[in-house]
Formats: sequence, structure tokens, C-alpha cells
Amino acid sequence: MILESHGDACRLGYLRLIACLLEDGSQRSFDFLASVLYDMLRNLEFYEPLTQKPTGLITRYVNARNYVTLAAEMGFIDRASQTIGEFGKIYLCLDSADKFRGFVEGRSIPSLNDIITLNDAEKFFFLWVLLNRDYPMIQHVLRWVIEKRSFTRQEAMNQIMEEFYPISLRKVLSTLNGRRREQIMREIEEAEGFRKRRLQMGDKISWIKSSQYAKYRHIAPPRLEWLVDCGILKRIGRGKYEIRENYLKSRTEILKLISLKPAKLDNHFFNEFVKLFSKSFSTANRYEILKTMIEVYERLRTLFGDEVNLSTLEYLTILVLMERGKFADLKMIHGSFNSLALKFPDKIYVIPGRKKNMNIAYINVEEIEV
Repeated sequence: MILESHGDACRLGYLRLIACLLEDGSQRSFDFLASVLYDMLRNLEFYEPLTQKPTGLITRYVNARNYVTLAAEMGFIDRASQTIGEFGKIYLCLDSADKFRGFVEGRSIPSLNDIITLNDAEKFFFLWVLLNRDYPMIQHVLRWVIEKRSFTRQEAMNQIMEEFYPISLRKVLSTLNGRRREQIMREIEEAEGFRKRRLQMGDKISWIKSSQYAKYRHIAPPRLEWLVDCGILKRIGRGKYEIRENYLKSRTEILKLISLKPAKLDNHFFNEFVKLFSKSFSTANRYEILKTMIEVYERLRTLFGDEVNLSTLEYLTILVLMERGKFADLKMIHGSFNSLALKFPDKIYVIPGRKKNMNIAYINVEEIEV
């Protein structure tokens, strides 16, 4: 679960820049990353001003620092080593990373709109990340917004903080120990009294000025805005949201997805869930699948070394195909990999990984002709 969030860190697109800043594998302090990120962005609006400014733009150093914290919470940064994290590496394998890589390297200047807007494949990618990194909090939020269909920000803030927040903290408590566990236990005790204390506030002004309201703002609204970025919610006025029609039509399938524990989530997400949106793409043929898979394998190997997770390779192949306007489901991709392995048994194969239930793919890309 994402345990540290800030009210101004709600545009997921900025995390792509942070991944690119860490691509060389060097160790970077959070303060250094924030300083570089802020310097890159401080004059960007000069090139292309926005007529309507969404919430969450980086306009001060403190905003950039909060996005670096979010990047660590979402696995784009490895906290222990202060180098690029697993989800940061996975993002860098998408085609879109090249646009932001060019900005980091000084080769191009994207528009501010480009930086904060996700393409369709990136929307699925970030939703996948959220379902993994913010479990079980984001699952509770998703279930509620699907049932409500439309709601105000204040309704959502109260529901998230007074119902889902303490429940979610209790769920993650068993994974913590020592000092961190004690902190979360105190947080749970405080959260279980949120509703009573809110109702005891004399008037709206007192409530808005309270430290409890400030906590609500840092935890609940960013999650709503992340779902806006992922294409699930849309704003329909000041402080109002509704679920997008395509997600409302897929209500049953989404409820199934968010009922799964992390161990079963990934396969269902890429096998069943993304298939619901395949009509927006043309079907990829076998050549396109294999060509894309080999390209993705080379990118993964550059970032992860020889231990390329077969499942990650297949998931990323789906996303990169989507970036190219094509679609293939997990079954098609797995079948294409197996057919290539049968054709070149000494050039492409799978071996058990060191982690449980992980298979390592090996492809001798120099000697394979698709």
C-alpha cells in the first residue's frame, strides 16, 4: 500500500521523467532528483502555456520532491539503493519512454500536455502498478466508485478516509515489523476516530482548517486523480467525478479483477482485463508479435541483465503492441513464444528463476530470424 502520498502529487505522467533520470543505474538522492526535475520543468510552460491548468502541476521544488516520494512508493525508485526500481525499469521498455528520454538528454522539449497525459498503453501500465503497489486501498476505492457511478470529492474523501483507510492499514499491518508497525498501529487508532471527530466539528470553516482535513487531502484526492489519469474517472465539474462509460459497461469484470490478491492479479489483468478493450486496436499477426517480443526482450535485458522474467516479457509485449495500435492477448503471445522456442530450441528457451513461480526467458537475438 502507498503509505506516503501528498495532495499535490496526482499526475502520474511525471513519474516517467523520474524513471528516465535514473536509467543509467546511478544512485541519486531524492533531493537531487527533485532539484533536477524541478529545473527541467520550471520554464516548460513558457514554450506552450496551458489554458486550463489541472491540479498537480510541478510549479515549486516541494512539488517535485513529493513526486519523487511517490515514485519510490510506486516502485519507480528502489528506496534502499536509491537507484531505479523494478516498475521504473519496466516503464523504460515502453516506446513512449523515448520521448521523455530525449527531454532528459536535452534532445527535445515536449509540451507540458505531453508530460502529464498518458497514452492508452500507459493508462493500463499505471493501473497495473497501482493495483500492485496500492493494494488493498485502491481496490476499495475502485469498488466504491464503480458502485457510486458519480460522486463529489468530499463524499469520496469521507468514505476513503473513514472506511477504506483504516481497513487497508490493518491489512498491511501483518507485513510490517518494528518501528514501522508501531507507527501504523497508532495511525489505525487515529483513523478509527476520524468520522466521530469530523462530525464533532462545529462548522465547515473549522473543518477545512483542521489538521484532520489536511490529512484527508493528502491521501484521498490523489487517488481519485490517479484514476482520472488512468482513464477510469472523469471530472464533471468542480469537485465532482463520474466513472467513464467504457468502465461502467465492464463493471462485472472490473469487480472480478479487484477481488484478486496480488499473487493472482497480474495474469488476470493481462489475460482477461485488457482484452475487454481490444476493440480499439487491430489484431497483431504472428510476425508483429514476435518482432515486438524480441525488441522488448532486448530492452529488458539491458535493464535487468540476463534474468528476464518471462511473464514480464509477455506483459510488456502486450503494452508495446498497444502503443503501436495492435493487440494480442496473453494466450497468443505465449503461443508465439513457444512456437519460436520449438523452431530454435538452442537459441530460445526458458529456465526456472531463483524466485518462486518465476521463469527466466533467454533469446539469442543475434541468431534468430523471425
